Amino acid sequence: MKIKSSAKIQINSFPLTYNYSSHAPMEPHPDFNSLSPIMGDHSGLMWKAWEEDHWRWLRSLNDADADIDLANVNDVLAETAEPPSSVIMPLLRYQKEWLAWALQQEESAARGGILADEMGMGKTVQAIALVLAKKELQGAGDGDFPQQSSSLGLPKAKATLVICPLIAVTQWVNEISRVTVTGSQKVMVYHGSKRGKSLHEFLDHDFVITTYSVVQAEYRKFFLPEKQECPWCGELFHEEFFALHQDNCVCYPEYVLGKNKPLIKCLKNKEPLKKGKRLSKDKASGAGSSTNDSEGADKGPHLSSVDWNRIILDEAHHIKDNLSSTSHAVLSLNSTYKWALSGTPLQNRVGELYSLIRFLQIFPYSYYFCEDCDCRSPNCSVIECSICNHKTYRHFCWWDKYITRPIKLGGHTGRGRDAMLLLKHKILKSILLRRTKVGRSADLALPPKMIFLRRDSLDIKEEDYLRSLYNDTQAQFNTYAEGTVVNNYANIYDRLMRVRQALNHPYLVVYSKNALSQSSVANDDGEVKCGLCHESVEDPVVNACGHTFCQFCMINFSASAGQGSCPTCFITGFKSSSILNRIRLHDFKTSTKLEALREEIRFMVQRDGTAKGIVFSQFPSFLDLIHYSLQKSGVQCVQLDGSTNMKARNTAIKRFNEDPDCKLFLMSLKAGGTALNLTVASHVFLMDVWWNPAVEQQAQDRVHRIGQCKPVRVVRFVIEGSVEERILKLQEKKKLVFEGTVSGSADALGKLSERDLKFLFST
Repeated sequence: MKIKSSAKIQINSFPLTYNYSSHAPMEPHPDFNSLSPIMGDHSGLMWKAWEEDHWRWLRSLNDADADIDLANVNDVLAETAEPPSSVIMPLLRYQKEWLAWALQQEESAARGGILADEMGMGKTVQAIALVLAKKELQGAGDGDFPQQSSSLGLPKAKATLVICPLIAVTQWVNEISRVTVTGSQKVMVYHGSKRGKSLHEFLDHDFVITTYSVVQAEYRKFFLPEKQECPWCGELFHEEFFALHQDNCVCYPEYVLGKNKPLIKCLKNKEPLKKGKRLSKDKASGAGSSTNDSEGADKGPHLSSVDWNRIILDEAHHIKDNLSSTSHAVLSLNSTYKWALSGTPLQNRVGELYSLIRFLQIFPYSYYFCEDCDCRSPNCSVIECSICNHKTYRHFCWWDKYITRPIKLGGHTGRGRDAMLLLKHKILKSILLRRTKVGRSADLALPPKMIFLRRDSLDIKEEDYLRSLYNDTQAQFNTYAEGTVVNNYANIYDRLMRVRQALNHPYLVVYSKNALSQSSVANDDGEVKCGLCHESVEDPVVNACGHTFCQFCMINFSASAGQGSCPTCFITGFKSSSILNRIRLHDFKTSTKLEALREEIRFMVQRDGTAKGIVFSQFPSFLDLIHYSLQKSGVQCVQLDGSTNMKARNTAIKRFNEDPDCKLFLMSLKAGGTALNLTVASHVFLMDVWWNPAVEQQAQDRVHRIGQCKPVRVVRFVIEGSVEERILKLQEKKKLVFEGTVSGSADALGKLSERDLKFLFST
């Protein structure tokens, strides 16, 4: 492998130091030590010296009148590197530039970085090339990887750990097989109930591929203390909070039963529930993981028991919430090199970069410091610091103090501008590389992507129903006093989602599980009909799918059918959670958007008989309606949403790619909007708009990417004069957050602010 250079690249322009293990000692950059005479009365605290260096650096940069636009992408790097001999696929010019840059990054203090190329530019292939290039430079012998890590005492693996969404696992396996010499790489998929048989499996492979859910599940099992359940109220608490709950809380055991009895205080000596019940409660509250992720990890090694050679986060924005257990789980892993791959490393707000900064362990920005001593830690304690015993309020996060808060308060001016300069010129410039399709069009030679906004008007019945629903939502919004909207965010958001669902199809609201359940309760006077005898319900039984039956009818059906599933779902043949089980299929009504989609599909086939398309929606129930409508018309399609398991996903993807008669792939934005390569399609249909434009962009790039030979046509469906048009205006404002990193507001895209809500409900 050769590295070509016509000019020297300066990778690290400013003093940044890194630490790659929470157990390893952290040393500041040597330049910082020379600042100690400046500290004066600061008692020799090192963070004061670094703070002084921080301000001195800002003054020097302000004198140079530096810009704060972070979109400095597509710069052509002078150095390139040829791919290793084990990579049989030729690399494009910008991919060779990445390879040279990445190799230098791993030799620098950073030991990694962020590859933020736009979606569809081959980040997976570039990451594979880096792994094999470094392996070729170091030599492939196992002797280069000792059995014990000198710093952590963990077995040292030669493998690269790839953490990706579930849907991307198969793609990683296929890409490794496609771009490398057959049989040259040992790949292990670490997922499912049979994972983790022996430590040797980790040490004997070149790539270990797993998912964020598996990492999270193992973190919960091996690192988080088991929660204890209060024997009276049933709430779950960690050990340190359980005693506080017992001492200070009054629980209401009879309230759960609906009885009005005197309050009884929680008893300390109550016998705890069984372990299995605690786990079941934990999962029900959303704290657990799926069965596949939790099973099979009881014995044997886990991902944190190995010191990996390299960790690669694919779709790294999955850890954007630094408070989530997924983020904490990823941070618990150990490796020599760390890489984050994401076409949208900044989706919502500048603060989301903090998770990636923590993952890369950039010093001092990813650490907490004590104002009274030289204590520093990557985590913040709850009450007092476990290192120095000072109270938590005496500690501060460097990133929050010098990046997040100044930008939130100052925007583009004053301290906010200083923070932007720091973020661009001292942090991201040293660790991030981003190229776009437009900027590297000469290398990619991709066909054009055309985006069309289709506006349709609702018919009279839909318009009447929507106006009633919207007016009710607006009236509820107006009842909240100034400043209390955020306190009622969940209620307003739910009502707004119902309005948006009604724009797709009124069935999504009328036959939702919540509406059906409320209807059953409200009509307890005899109007509810049993799904079996079709008479007024006696002793009603409401299944999880929302269907209501007489208790006697349900018992008889279960005895005769020999199974306990929902009778209606059993008869129709749809999965129990499908909305199709809750509507009258013999009287199925279409909607404006459904008819608009059918028309666009006809246009697609008329223009190109071999063309295929992908239909995206945020609502899986709407995909069910589309699927049913298209099947009635003889259009073959496959569907993927969050409930689809890995085997079914792979089957659906394979059929869509290989079956010429399968014309459409129906996908939820969350399940299929990332990590898929579907260049066999050339049309994208976005059935509803979302607050975050980056999500829609990712969905479009499942098709418009390397390997696409046809022009790509994207159709966005919008109902004229509706709240969707206001969301489009909101999107334009939110795009500025990514393009310029921050707008005048620091509000998140993914969560609407009070100001955004007022805009959506303004008359």
